[in-house]
Amino acid sequence: MKISVKIKFAELSSLPGSPVYRHWRSTNVNLIKEEDLRVFVFVTTLFLLAGSAFSATMVTRADEGNINVVEAKAESRFPDGIKFSVIANSTDGIDDIRVFFSKVDQQGRSSYRSVDFEPGDSVVGESVLPSGRGGDYFPPGTKIEYSFEVRDKAGAVFRTDSKEFVYEDNRFEWLTVVEDLITVYYYGEYVEDRANVVLAAAKENMERMLPVLGIAPTEPLRIVSYNNYRHMSSALPFRSQTVSEGLQTQGMAFSNERVLLVHGFDPTVTGTVSHEFTHLLVGEAAGSAIGQVPSWLNEGLAEYGNIDPTDDYNAALRYGIFTRRIKPLWYLSSFGGTPEDIIIAYGQGRSVVQYMIDTYGEARMAALFPVLQRTLDIDLALLEVYAMDQYGLDTAWRAALGLEPLPSPDELESELEEASETSETEAFPAENSETDESPADTGAASESTDTAESTPKADPAGATEGDEKDSEGGSNSPGCNVPASGNAPTGLGMLLLLGAPFGLVALPRLRRRWPFS
Repeated sequence: MKISVKIKFAELSSLPGSPVYRHWRSTNVNLIKEEDLRVFVFVTTLFLLAGSAFSATMVTRADEGNINVVEAKAESRFPDGIKFSVIANSTDGIDDIRVFFSKVDQQGRSSYRSVDFEPGDSVVGESVLPSGRGGDYFPPGTKIEYSFEVRDKAGAVFRTDSKEFVYEDNRFEWLTVVEDLITVYYYGEYVEDRANVVLAAAKENMERMLPVLGIAPTEPLRIVSYNNYRHMSSALPFRSQTVSEGLQTQGMAFSNERVLLVHGFDPTVTGTVSHEFTHLLVGEAAGSAIGQVPSWLNEGLAEYGNIDPTDDYNAALRYGIFTRRIKPLWYLSSFGGTPEDIIIAYGQGRSVVQYMIDTYGEARMAALFPVLQRTLDIDLALLEVYAMDQYGLDTAWRAALGLEPLPSPDELESELEEASETSETEAFPAENSETDESPADTGAASESTDTAESTPKADPAGATEGDEKDSEGGSNSPGCNVPASGNAPTGLGMLLLLGAPFGLVALPRLRRRWPFS
């Protein structure tokens, strides 16, 4: 039965006059038309694309006119900056030359400078991108991408291919050791082993801090290692050479350029490298919100990432507690004051970050930075992730150490204003006093003076205020400083504490205030 039906259907479909035949033929015609249409559309589209590409090429070539660029290059003029030079000619006369540049790994942030030259058919032009003065500073190791645009009087435009260039301290012949994303620049004979020590410290720090910060870097990071402080000091921003008496910069991180300068032969180089390298990673985690990362958090994380920590910051914290110079967290958006104040602030930041990670875990810290990028406010970010702002965190941390909580920010501000009206001396006691009382029972009043006196020139902390704000925007992580005589806070009180850290407990007054008993 099935066979007979098939035969009849085949027979009917072959009969010209049958309805089945007409339907079958109509269907085949439609299928053929659709297939032809697809082919036509494809061929037409291909032809148009090829034509437009050819047309664009012709326009570009026509725009170049008779311009010929003989030479285009960049040179280090350390410490003054980068010199761009170009040699070009055109029968129509060169009218304008510009050099476009951007820091590598910062797509979309491009700037340009006009190139100086004597007008004519054949010209030699130069332009200097300055460094070393205030906001113009950028460190050795900065990698840029640049190209030249040349115009002649006939309206033709020639754009050179982009090139990459690394700004170097050309007092030395630099060599490199590289592993994955990390490159260490060094110079001199028999120094490669030390460069490998620096590289190993950075690699260990990265492995430790990536889970804490919740990032996976894909762009290179560069470390420039100097053989002594005298060599390195010439490469630092001017203000960092005189940031404060008694302090010396061992290393400095620049998150905007992804560069770290370090004294490679310092005895504490592994600790310094890992500390400063963390600043680069924090810069990546915070992104455009790096300016909103307070120093207590940035420096605290840097010390958490320190693979070779000492007890100096812990001793500084104990000293700050005994002398009641522990500032409220919201006063530590940047570090300032005397060398002792700065080292105490480092110890406090280290302790607070350790408390946050020990209590809430690394995942919570990693979650903080995306929220900070969105809110651009550290208090709002802390509230969303930790359910408390800086005041709440400060209170919880003090409670964990057995310290009395501070008044709220509004109450504290009110107390300071009242004290200021009553007596300037009472509101602002001498910074070096170890026994003066303060309204908040923690030295908050005296500390407010340090905050008020703190300026960018006295900021040795990382990433709260940039050493440079270039034409592209962004901010950098300034370097960290230690006492010139060592790694410990200066002053008689601190020297006594370091000499016998538990000896002060014997004093009755200090025994009553000992927070760890």
